[in-house]
Amino acid sequence: MPHRHGTIDVSLASLPLTITMKLYAAVLLLVRAHKKSSRRYVHSRNRHEQRQDLSETGRYIRQKRIPRISLLPPRRSPWRHVLTSSNDQAMITLTGFTGEAFNYLLCKFAPIFDKYSPFVDEDGFIVKKDCSRGRPRTIRPEDCLGLKLAWTRTRGSMMVLQLIFGLTMSPLSKYLQFARRIIIKILKQDELAKISLPSFEKINEYRDTIARRHPALQNVWGTMDGIKVRIEAAPDGIVQSRFYNGWKSDHFVTAVLCFVPDGTIPACFYNVPGCTHDSTVADWGSIYDKLSTVYDETGFKFVIDSAFCTAQFPFLIKSSQDYLTADDNMITLEEQLEDLEIKREATSMRQSAEWGMRAVQASFPRLKDTLPYEEYGERKHIVTSMLLLFNLRARLVGISQIRNVYYPALQRDANHEFLGI
Repeated sequence: MPHRHGTIDVSLASLPLTITMKLYAAVLLLVRAHKKSSRRYVHSRNRHEQRQDLSETGRYIRQKRIPRISLLPPRRSPWRHVLTSSNDQAMITLTGFTGEAFNYLLCKFAPIFDKYSPFVDEDGFIVKKDCSRGRPRTIRPEDCLGLKLAWTRTRGSMMVLQLIFGLTMSPLSKYLQFARRIIIKILKQDELAKISLPSFEKINEYRDTIARRHPALQNVWGTMDGIKVRIEAAPDGIVQSRFYNGWKSDHFVTAVLCFVPDGTIPACFYNVPGCTHDSTVADWGSIYDKLSTVYDETGFKFVIDSAFCTAQFPFLIKSSQDYLTADDNMITLEEQLEDLEIKREATSMRQSAEWGMRAVQASFPRLKDTLPYEEYGERKHIVTSMLLLFNLRARLVGISQIRNVYYPALQRDANHEFLGI
C-alpha cells in the first residue's frame, strides 16, 4: 500500500468483507441518528394513518386532556382547600404525610424551588430562575410538593391530578419532574430519610427489639426480600428479554430491600432488569458486603428467604420448613431441636419483610402501575424518590406495621404511665 504524506492509503476493497460490512453499518447508523435528531418529534399516536384521515373535529374530541377553561385556578383548587384546612386525616390520605411532616419537607423544598426553574436549557439542564423579568409563578412550592406526593398516592391517568391542582397536562408534567429531582436532592443526605447503614448503637437496639419478640434469634437485626415493579415492554426484542420474568410472565425491574424493626430501609438496590435473580441483585448492589461489614464488627445476622444464598455468607439465616435437620454436625437431639426453633423463629421474623413490601406498595400505589420503559434514568428517579419518602414517612408519621409490632411501647398512651393508671 503506497504512503501519502506519512499516512497509509487504505481502500474499502482491500479490507476484509466483515470489516467493510461493519464500517458500512456504522455509517448507516450515524446517518439515521443524525436524521432522527434533526427532525421534529411526532408522538406515535399522531403517526397512524387513521389519525391523518380524521377531520379537525375528530381530532379535537380525541384529545385526552382537560383544557384551562375547564379547570379552577391553582389558588382556588381543591388542593389549596385541603392544605389550608390543616386536617391531618385529609393530608395523610392525599399526600401520605401529616401537616407537621409536610411542613418539615416544605422547609427544605421551598428554597430550591424558588431558586431554579422547571424548564431546561438547550443541553437539558435545569437553569436558575431569573427573578428580574417575567410574571410571578402561579405555582407555589407547597403546590409543587403536594403534586409530587399526591402523584405517588394515586394510580392511572393524571387527569384526576389536573382537577385537584388546577393545572393543565403540560405544566403538571414539568412540575412533577421538577419536584422529583428536588426531593432526591434534599432527602438523599437527610438523617431522617437517607438510605444508609445505621450506627452500631442503633443496630444494637434493633437486635434487642427482635430478641424480645423472637427469643431464639439473639443476634439478628433485620430482614431482606425482593420486589418486582412492572414496566412497559421495550421496543427492542433483545432488550425486552432482559426485563421479562418467566415466573410472572411479564416485564419488570427487580429491587432488593432490607428492613429493620423501626420500619425503615437501611440498604437496597433497585432498577435491575427483571430477569435477574434476587441473590444476584443483592450481590451487584453490595448488600452482601454491607451486611458482612456489620457481621464482622458485631456478629449480628440477617434473616432471608430461600431466594438468597447462605452457603458463602455466614451472616445470613434462611427461613425454612419445620423439620429436624439432617446435618451431621448436629449429633444430639437437643442441638437439632434448637436448630428447629431457630428456623421457626426465622420464618416468623421474615414475615416482617412481607409487611415492609406491602407498606412500600400501600404508601405509594403508583408503584403498582406499569411504569414507562425509558433509558434516560427517569424510572430510577421515580423509585429513588419514593424510597426516600418511605423512610421519612416511617419516622415522622409512624404508619408502619413493622414499627407497630416491634416497637409496641411507642403505641402506648404515655399518660397511663405518668398517672400510674
